[in-house]
Amino acid sequence: MNIHAKRIEDMRYLLSSKNLDAVLVTQPKEIYYFSGFHQDRTAILITKKRAFAVLPKMFLDHFKQTASFIEPLVYENYHEEVLKLIKKENLKKTVFDPSLESYAEGKFWISSGLKEFSGLVSSLRMIKEGEELERVRKACKIAAQTFKIIKPKIKTGVKEVEIAAEMEHIMRKLGASEKSFDLIIAFGENSALPHHETSHRKLRKNEAVLLDFGCVYGRYCSDITRTFFNGKPSEEFLKVYSIVEQSQKAGVASCLEGKKGREVDAVCRDIIAAKGYGQYFIHGTGHGVGLQIHEDPYLNTKGETILKSGMTVTVEPGIYLYGKFGVRIEDTVLVGKKKAEPLTR
Repeated sequence: MNIHAKRIEDMRYLLSSKNLDAVLVTQPKEIYYFSGFHQDRTAILITKKRAFAVLPKMFLDHFKQTASFIEPLVYENYHEEVLKLIKKENLKKTVFDPSLESYAEGKFWISSGLKEFSGLVSSLRMIKEGEELERVRKACKIAAQTFKIIKPKIKTGVKEVEIAAEMEHIMRKLGASEKSFDLIIAFGENSALPHHETSHRKLRKNEAVLLDFGCVYGRYCSDITRTFFNGKPSEEFLKVYSIVEQSQKAGVASCLEGKKGREVDAVCRDIIAAKGYGQYFIHGTGHGVGLQIHEDPYLNTKGETILKSGMTVTVEPGIYLYGKFGVRIEDTVLVGKKKAEPLTR
């Protein structure tokens, strides 16, 4: 069975288990997830028996060629066509995910009789399988190769923006379609800012270098962070790096089926806190990676999602000493039943 058609079947099972008639999907990434077709101004309505696509006429031939297992309907008025279809099929319990809609759009669907229901699509997207998982693997492999190529080129005097541009070029040359987010290239004290905006600052001798980057391959993302020292590292840097490295390794090892997101976070956080740097770990341990660079599940102090084999998550603890340097080590990791697999190494 086509992987996209299988996902529709999986959604039908979910609808039945939740006693729902249908789910409306409107965002391009979710449209792609269920059809293999990636465009806006399109909606997919999945019922317990059928699946429909509501789309502009100019997309019709392309869609039919891509997703023959979904019934296409051409619209003149998008909202009217969706509501007419829901009425025709007598779908009284039709839901949408409010987190995926604008306020105005969500308000319209509610006023039209649809109900809010969060997490249906994301609960499926969290598990990667088949070609989907291979694309994540490839994106991760490209990112890991890029670091090996770029590291010898990072020398005193080079600018952060120059390294960012070169890394994006390398990733594309290795097969990526684009970067998965704005690359964070941080030298010296900039590395102590977790979401530093890459600048024209030049690298000086004897200071930290932090690279947070990733790419997209076949619409799937990778995410990786590496920190090292340009010159002779100080004792403080070596100490902090060692603590983060220990924390990160323990976090990776704990990405096992049955663990909650907050439990993995606690493994990393407790190690850093025990060494006296707890107040300098100022973000969550990780997040899911897939069609989006940040998606469910989340590994943080409130993460209640139970990990399952096939989930791909980041493990990225860090210590940030403002005005000095920061250290973050991150890998994209495949959750396993008995052993986790780092994909960006």
